[in-house]
Amino acid sequence: MISEEEQERFMRLWTDAQPAVVNYLHAAVRDSAMAKDLVQETALVLFRRFGEYDGERPFLGWALGVAKYQVLGFHRDGARSFITFDTELLDKFTEIWAEAAPAASEQSTALEVCLERLQARPRQMVRWRYFEGLKSEEIAGMLGSKSAAVRVALQRIREQLRACIERETQPERRSA
Repeated sequence: MISEEEQERFMRLWTDAQPAVVNYLHAAVRDSAMAKDLVQETALVLFRRFGEYDGERPFLGWALGVAKYQVLGFHRDGARSFITFDTELLDKFTEIWAEAAPAASEQSTALEVCLERLQARPRQMVRWRYFEGLKSEEIAGMLGSKSAAVRVALQRIREQLRACIERETQPERRSA
């Protein structure tokens, strides 16, 4: 059993790494329910093996390595997915993900802030289109508008969000 201090250290490290690991597993597996299961399994393995963690190395890299083995086990244990990764490809995918994850996590946080700043109608349009997967024709029907107008509005909203994310992730903004 690890000490309470080590448990707290683990929780801080895991909390920072978790969004990148979750996104990695969703990208690697593509089955949302299975990806959630793999996140839980990865967290359990990391916690149980935390005594083996080398604090001199990045926790995220270690966590992604464990997650990679969870993906390999998932594919090995059954033909639940028609998509299979060869080990070299999965290694490269994990390596690239570890490099890109911090920036992606920062952008994801900025996107959440920027979405909250949108007015109610544009925020609802984004929710319908990107979170519920509705097509512009369906959104237009709900708004009593034309699908072309919805597409134009969504394009403007995306541009607004992009500009907001760029402002939010500027180095001088982060140090403030």
